[in-house]
Amino acid sequence: MIKYLLPLGVIGTMFLSNISSGPVFGQSVTPEELLGIAPYQSPSCNLKDFHEFDFMHGEWDLKVLVDGKWRPGGYSIHRPALGGCVSFDYVSYENWGDFYQALTGRNGLAGFAINSYDKEARNWRQTWFDDAGTVINSFRGRRFIDGMRFVGHAPEDNGSELQRFEWKILGDTMRALNVDMSTDGGQNWTRMATVQMIRRVNPQ
Repeated sequence: MIKYLLPLGVIGTMFLSNISSGPVFGQSVTPEELLGIAPYQSPSCNLKDFHEFDFMHGEWDLKVLVDGKWRPGGYSIHRPALGGCVSFDYVSYENWGDFYQALTGRNGLAGFAINSYDKEARNWRQTWFDDAGTVINSFRGRRFIDGMRFVGHAPEDNGSELQRFEWKILGDTMRALNVDMSTDGGQNWTRMATVQMIRRVNPQ
């Protein structure tokens, strides 16, 4: 039995020396890189399909149309993360209506979305979280010539109510966001919000 312990001890010493001399399995990723503050590129997600949402990356000030007038609507930050495998959205909406007062204590809500490209389905999936306690993971999206569209079931619904989010490119410094709702499975749509997004000149 003893004759087998020596080789194992030698192997263990060699293993520990390798660990102390540097990373064995790969370099670590910083929190800034994880969250997209200092983006990096993963070779697993370097196909052009993974970059279809890049047109939204940046920081945006929002204006929401209320009773025919544009009002301050909050802000939105979109960043690539996890080496380009994910696109993060951080949003804070304001002046979006009294409906949210009972849910968040103000006339808006804050949340974030995790968007990722599904190679098998060849479309995008989104999981949404907000400070009204909502979690939605049914949204699916596709890129079209001048924007992106996501459609999914509303939370706590029996399947007949759908919500649709559509971003459109309006030049280098502006985007449009339209939010619609359907209660008949997509046959007819009602506008919930019309939003202008203006790119911040000096992002934080």
